[in-house]
Amino acid sequence: MREDPGLDVNKISACLDTHYGLRLTSVTFLPIGYDPNAAVYEVASREGTAYFLKVRFGPIHEPSLLVPRALVDLGIRNVLAPLRTRSSDLWCPLGGYPGYSIVLYPFVRGKNAMVAGLSDDQWREFGSTLRDVHASKLGERLRRRLPVETFALPSAALVRRLLTLVGETDFESAAAARFAEFWREHAEQIRRMLARAKSLGGSLRTKSFEYVLCHADIHAANILVGDDARIYLIDWDGPLIAPRERDLLFVVGSKIARAVEPREESLFFEGYGRVEIDPEALVYYRYERIIEDIGEIGKSVFLDPSLGEQTRAEETELAMSYFAPGSDVDCAETV
Repeated sequence: MREDPGLDVNKISACLDTHYGLRLTSVTFLPIGYDPNAAVYEVASREGTAYFLKVRFGPIHEPSLLVPRALVDLGIRNVLAPLRTRSSDLWCPLGGYPGYSIVLYPFVRGKNAMVAGLSDDQWREFGSTLRDVHASKLGERLRRRLPVETFALPSAALVRRLLTLVGETDFESAAAARFAEFWREHAEQIRRMLARAKSLGGSLRTKSFEYVLCHADIHAANILVGDDARIYLIDWDGPLIAPRERDLLFVVGSKIARAVEPREESLFFEGYGRVEIDPEALVYYRYERIIEDIGEIGKSVFLDPSLGEQTRAEETELAMSYFAPGSDVDCAETV
């Protein structure tokens, strides 16, 4: 569970009044999500409408808002997009907190698919929605504003720095000390993963792929299942122009967030349509995902002084779970 950052709810209310014309009756912190640079709230207007509010600590990543808004504007219905301010912007600064920004969404009652699961029809709907995203041609329109896949393993440098750090540092935090010991015990395995991913990346750079707009993090926790059974693709924090395998990573034999069973995979492709999947790309993306996650979690646990001990412990458990028997690392090469 995320910890309440203690933001002044009166300042939040004043901001929404100024920029969105909303008069609020309540602002409730929600202890959910994995982003250490954001906090989320349910806010209610005097008219009785509920909204989902995200407060970003630091600069806004503009594509994370532009892409879902553009997809919805194209008529792709199962995407949750930010609402516009009075001036038609997709975010606004939070007064009284320099560098903090507010993004407002409709509030959808429901649970993420990691908790709720997906019905057969919802798996097909997920497949057809992701197909529409990949076929949207937005990658071409936004090519100058979105990163393009280079197979360069961008998180490798961070993981190498952390490997050095854990070998040289004693941590006061019990969770950080435990995580550091885990890194030391698995150092050779982590180095082998880095080498394998680097080799695969070199091979993939010689191949020809169709590059499409990818969500790049579309696991079960980023699919919202509404109480009305409608699904939404959420949290477009890192859209990427890449081979479709970058998204299909989260379906084909995936253990991420919630294991995808073979029957569920088949239902997904009933909606998506049959495609040829490059096995090297799939394995590369599995390793890239693990390397990115352990790097970001390590950076938070080892280097973020504002992180509470409970959150450090939870993030440590999450990263360690990737190495459990039969989990992500064990299954990375299985295609």
